[in-house]
Amino acid sequence: MIKPIQLLYNNRLYMAEISEIYHPIHWMFYVNFDDGYENIFFSDVESGKWVEQDLGFTTLAELVGKKINSYIPKDKITRKSVHWYHEGSGDKNIHFGYCRFVVDGYCTYEIYGGNKRYMFTLVKLNNELWQLFKVPGMAGWNYNEDYIEEIPFIIDTFKF
Repeated sequence: MIKPIQLLYNNRLYMAEISEIYHPIHWMFYVNFDDGYENIFFSDVESGKWVEQDLGFTTLAELVGKKINSYIPKDKITRKSVHWYHEGSGDKNIHFGYCRFVVDGYCTYEIYGGNKRYMFTLVKLNNELWQLFKVPGMAGWNYNEDYIEEIPFIIDTFKF
């Protein structure tokens, strides 16, 4: 459903249309402004603050989030504890967050990009085998596919 909103930003009144993008982890909305600007805004699972995709915690994200919050039932907002990992050497950097939990005896990890957006879920089936779950239709945002191969090896070094 598309909903119109008005937004005062940089001393100018903007009209915009918001439409929810189904996502099982984040509250996520596509916002199209009357001046032609468009972006995806989503909730940060740690803080509950709003993120402007690929730009971060911006003033615009905060303003849009205040409008969007009026459409979201308060009991549907959840917070998670995300642990962050960063390693850099030369031209290669890896930065991700993970939320660990156990499902039916399997260690499960929700993996987040450095921009706070969910990337995928990894389930450790045994010492040598991991299963990957991705949200279909993640159009509009691409992450480094090498992370799928690298992150399980990194996680295996952690002591829980």
